[in-house]
Amino acid sequence: MTGTPDLTSPDLYRFWWEERVRFNDLDAVGHVNNNAIGVYFEQARIALLHGAGGFREEDPWTVVLARSLIEYKAELLYPNTVRIGARTLRLGTSSITLGCAIFLGDRCTATQEAVAVIVDKAAHRPTPIPEPLRAKLLEA
Repeated sequence: MTGTPDLTSPDLYRFWWEERVRFNDLDAVGHVNNNAIGVYFEQARIALLHGAGGFREEDPWTVVLARSLIEYKAELLYPNTVRIGARTLRLGTSSITLGCAIFLGDRCTATQEAVAVIVDKAAHRPTPIPEPLRAKLLEA
């Protein structure tokens, strides 16, 4: 995929994750705080990568977050249940760029562009994306 697509469009996503807004996710004003938003994105990202074959104990590699750019579009309040869409935007040699968005109904409340890197567990250094993972991520 070339360029960055409109991450605010629910039609962009094939993978979905659901999260319930918890009372402890709120800031002093009653909005879901930025840390909780990051956790929602993390949960969706990990679920997508796990479904594609990542985060297996027996694998000699793992996935680490290298960059996260979050844009807040609208306030999110308690109580609510949100859906997080996630998809692959780009695959490099050892890096994966994912696009994600949080939706309350069809309204986008935040987007994230995240770059994750495949890392050798023993060497703690980047390593190429394993081909089975690459193939699954091309479908996501």
